[in-house]
Amino acid sequence: MAKNIRTEAYEVMIQGPNFALGPQPRARPFDTIKPMKPPVVTIGICGGSASGKSVLSSYIVEGMKGNAVVFCQDWYYKDNGSLCTKEVEKVNVDHPSAIEFPLLVKQLDALRKGEAIDAPVYEYVTHARTGIQRIEPKSVIIVDGLFVLQNKSVLSRLDLSIFIEVPADERLLRRVRRDVTHRRIDLDETLRVYESFVRPMHDKFIQPSAKNATFRWHQLEDKKFRKEVLAEVKARLLHKRNGIDYPTLKV
Repeated sequence: MAKNIRTEAYEVMIQGPNFALGPQPRARPFDTIKPMKPPVVTIGICGGSASGKSVLSSYIVEGMKGNAVVFCQDWYYKDNGSLCTKEVEKVNVDHPSAIEFPLLVKQLDALRKGEAIDAPVYEYVTHARTGIQRIEPKSVIIVDGLFVLQNKSVLSRLDLSIFIEVPADERLLRRVRRDVTHRRIDLDETLRVYESFVRPMHDKFIQPSAKNATFRWHQLEDKKFRKEVLAEVKARLLHKRNGIDYPTLKV
């Protein structure tokens, strides 16, 4: 049977005069079409021990009204729970080799793709992994830890990063208070670890990584930075949602 002239003319009009007649590809049903990945901003927060990384992370989470999540490097300390007391004393958790980076990067990638993860739970006193915790994806992921600007695999996944500058004596005072109050570690042990591991590893690995930061925050001097960086995070997320490149300026 001859093709209806009106139908043929209409097809030529919408497809152009050079289209080829023949079987057309079938449209995929809606249930086979994968939804677009929502935009994500990944932030790195680094600094020496007790520099205030967790405090800044919490401030950003609160400012994002539940649309941000902290991804803590400390969760990925290797499990040393089976070691005896003398062996535990030799564990240097301030060296990058103490972190299981392959697992950290794998789970960070999953979170950035919008997938929930089962992250390890780490106990500071026993140096053991004691379980898992469910972490749900958010639009802003805050990677918090000593080595997030030192490890190239982590650094390459960050949209912006912050290094917190705090004088060594202030950081030591904060660490003593934190260890005694929150981690059940006595003063002698805190000072032993600081002199043996914390201070030399800070000078060797952590402070040199400051050069990789987008922003270096001198915490005791700059009281406006927290509000400014929160505005920066919101602006970057808005640009990503609109598909617009965001200018990066290191300061």
